[in-house]
Amino acid sequence: MNAPDSRPYAANFPELGTGPLSIESMVSPEYFELEREKIFKKTWLNVGRVEDVPNPGDYMVQEIAILQSSVIIVRGQDDQIRAFHNVCRHRGNEVAAGCGNAKGFSCGFHGWTFDTQGALAYVPDEGQFFDLDKEKMGLVSIHCDTWRGFIFINADESPEKSLVDFLGKMGEQLEDFPFEQMVPMHRLEADVNCNWKVFVDAFHESYHGAFVHRLSVGDMVDPTGDDPYMHLNSVRFHGPHRSASVPMNPDYTAQSRPAEALSFKMASSLWLQEGAMEQQFMPGTNPAQHKHWLFDINVVFPNFFIDVANGWFFTYHFWPVAVDRTFWQYRFYMIPPTDAAEAVSREYSKLALRDLLREDLSTVEATQRGLMSGAIKEVHLSDQEVAVRHQYKTVDDIVRGNN
Repeated sequence: MNAPDSRPYAANFPELGTGPLSIESMVSPEYFELEREKIFKKTWLNVGRVEDVPNPGDYMVQEIAILQSSVIIVRGQDDQIRAFHNVCRHRGNEVAAGCGNAKGFSCGFHGWTFDTQGALAYVPDEGQFFDLDKEKMGLVSIHCDTWRGFIFINADESPEKSLVDFLGKMGEQLEDFPFEQMVPMHRLEADVNCNWKVFVDAFHESYHGAFVHRLSVGDMVDPTGDDPYMHLNSVRFHGPHRSASVPMNPDYTAQSRPAEALSFKMASSLWLQEGAMEQQFMPGTNPAQHKHWLFDINVVFPNFFIDVANGWFFTYHFWPVAVDRTFWQYRFYMIPPTDAAEAVSREYSKLALRDLLREDLSTVEATQRGLMSGAIKEVHLSDQEVAVRHQYKTVDDIVRGNN
């Protein structure tokens, strides 16, 4: 555990620098457009898990504002998952909405119909068209691949890297985590008035824990020991991706919880503590094997989190909409309960995390308003905010062509 006056990351990652950061990328509409073109239209982006489309014909439509696209993700009758632009080849109308199961997609404008493999299957009054080659008129495909049950797309016509190569050592770090053992517990979505990077900033440092979360899980911080500001255990950078291990107070003991009053045992006392102390770590967690470890923050560049611990994981998506607006998605997964007591525990866990996330979201819009005010031109980061610094340097290097 780091002593409060130590600053290890500047020494370990000198290329990131230590100076203040310009707020240009957080407030400039012109910079936002460069991010759209140079990052999001060329990068592998997660759009869900294979369990979202488990059966042939299952589909979901993902609206992705930063790509200026509506995207269909569908499991074909051949059991292969594909992605397509949600655009009819006839005159550009959308052919699908929401989610469900279908044998194909029919445009509501003129009835052109496409099968689940994207092929154009039927054209009403076909004889009235000129030199119509249906074999070349299928839905426009988007590169799609899966890794460990996660579905990714890449809108670039010729992606620079395969998905596996793009994930690199981050993929290797998480490769053996038992994602398939977890079941979805909760989901939240919010349309938030802040820049996507400002939003991300709130979730990949633990410096805020003693303040934002002081009334909820503040007792997990070590307020009287050698770590009152919840210093990160360790940080890893894997190319554009980043990973950090979050500590917990070694003397923490859960306070009385509502479920305990019902004489139910708590599977973990609190979701954050589940399996974290004095147990064998699950594969893919706590790579540095810290003793007083809580969970790992894992950021897959540019906008996707896979945070893992013993017995649970959750994901965040930060979808940019405008320079000062982001659509946020959250999914929480846990090991299924084996009895009524564990079921109650997991329900409590779901609500406990919901409340923590509300605390996190309480700061970001106010932060964006402050940045947009013009009162300041730069922000100042501590050594403990090195992951924040890494994000801005990675984005800026790509936007300015320095990578």
